[in-house]
Amino acid sequence: MKKTSPLLLLAILCGTTGAQTVSTEQGFEDVNILPGWKVVNNSNPIGDTSWFQGNRRLMEAQNGFVSSFIAANYRNTTAEDDNVAKTICNYLIMPNLGSLDEVSFYTKTRKASNNFSIFPDRLYVVYSPTGEIDTGNCSDGFGSFTETLEVINPDLTKEVYPDGYPFQWQQYTLSINGNGRIAFVYYVEDAGYYGDNSMYVGIDTVEWTFSSAASDTKIDEKVLRNKSDLISIDTHR
Repeated sequence: MKKTSPLLLLAILCGTTGAQTVSTEQGFEDVNILPGWKVVNNSNPIGDTSWFQGNRRLMEAQNGFVSSFIAANYRNTTAEDDNVAKTICNYLIMPNLGSLDEVSFYTKTRKASNNFSIFPDRLYVVYSPTGEIDTGNCSDGFGSFTETLEVINPDLTKEVYPDGYPFQWQQYTLSINGNGRIAFVYYVEDAGYYGDNSMYVGIDTVEWTFSSAASDTKIDEKVLRNKSDLISIDTHR
């Protein structure tokens, strides 16, 4: 049921001046190159997937090519260790973009391969006011990401949106008004193959709007190429 594919990221080098407000986006058409983005999987214990290229067999992208989205799944933590449920804590950190007014994105989950069973998912969107990217283990906090901007399905309910995680692409828009850094965190307790929670989440069309005070901001062109962070495997739950 679950998916895999080498994962990776397509980056957009962008600039803005103090004279205008500019919107830019990341559509994840090819998650092989993602300048400035960073993946950190702090799951306990770490599994054989992290954030990876979307799989059109499991869901279709919100926009663009059918697989042009980024995803994470229950295999972010291992299925080993004698039927014990685990904790997923997997960060997808945006580039240092400078002064931002707001960020928006689309996300959705899916049911199990029988199209009936629901293993609830949860996504945090957190903010580091200092721009530092020290990550926590989720259970005890998110490191330098000290502000929580959004929590999707905080109680890990099986209910449909808006009480639970959306099963159709849903857009969220968050006010930033600062120079810090943003992370999407797939954080699910009682997770993994033997857990009651965690399935598969997709993120697509991340858009950001620079503040009018920003000037000539450019993102870091460093390319994320650590394949061990970005590999995913299609399996069935």
